[in-house]
Amino acid sequence: MTFNKQSNFYEKVLDKEEIFNGKVFSVEKAKVELMDGSISSREMVFHHGGACILAIDADRNIYLVKQYRISVKQDLLEIPAGKLEKGEDHFSCAKRELYEELGMTAKNWSLLSEFFPTPGYCSERIKIYLARNLTIGENKLDPGEFLEVKKIHLTEALKMIKNKQIVDSKTMIAILLADQILREDENIFEQ
Repeated sequence: MTFNKQSNFYEKVLDKEEIFNGKVFSVEKAKVELMDGSISSREMVFHHGGACILAIDADRNIYLVKQYRISVKQDLLEIPAGKLEKGEDHFSCAKRELYEELGMTAKNWSLLSEFFPTPGYCSERIKIYLARNLTIGENKLDPGEFLEVKKIHLTEALKMIKNKQIVDSKTMIAILLADQILREDENIFEQ
């Protein structure tokens, strides 16, 4: 039974079948009994999860990557992010991706938030980290990974969200959260 102890809502899984099992995710089709006793079906994607990083310097510049995303057939501006490798925790994934995509390390890390991008059918959980006091080096991209690093002031990034130039959800969430945190604590870079 899928049950959230904080909720009175539930669905009881009566039967399930694996449809696909790949490197990144698997897909199941399930027959479920709803709270009212009716029967329905669910198609679910099970994903290991991921981490993303808003790297920000003391001048409030953030570092984004521009890359082509075949699923939406366009280039997107995104914060660095990656999928969890087997046995890897979210924070280790974030540090690895910051180094691979931007060639950076950070002295100070904060967990900004975590979210489910598409909970209607997918289990993926993404944790968003704020990386500060950056050391910049040379990126170490994975084979087959092509991207361009963009340094953009936080104020400009906020305008880009409003103007629909930044449309990636994890990036929008991270930028908006970071802006709120910086409004509340202007001395965050001195910590």
